[in-house]
Amino acid sequence: MARVGSDNVVGYLTVERGRVFPAELADLVQQGRRTTAHELGELLADDNVTLIDVRNPAERELGAMSGSRHIPLAQLRVRLDEVPTDQRIVVHCAGGWRSSVAASLLRANGFDDVSDLAGGYHAWMQQNAKA
Repeated sequence: MARVGSDNVVGYLTVERGRVFPAELADLVQQGRRTTAHELGELLADDNVTLIDVRNPAERELGAMSGSRHIPLAQLRVRLDEVPTDQRIVVHCAGGWRSSVAASLLRANGFDDVSDLAGGYHAWMQQNAKA
């Protein structure tokens, strides 16, 4: 977690697939929303979404989604003021793991309309290669 900018982790919770989440903790956990590459294409056409790229600079040099804002995950916590509060936010990384962490960080800091791109930049490129 420290490698992605979360230095103050106080614990974690694991829930095995198929098991019910403990009811006494349910109010502390929020289900994250995911956006597919196809859904993102529709959202971008409406121009009512901010796309945040949380990949590292070297990854972004290999290709970037048009109009995305680059805020590496390790910097996101200190650059929250650069994230708009009046639009839907979709966060992406290369494959989907870092963007889920970023989306959780944004939700924990009061951003309500946040999702991460399922499959990340790779899924987006695959979707658009078929078009």
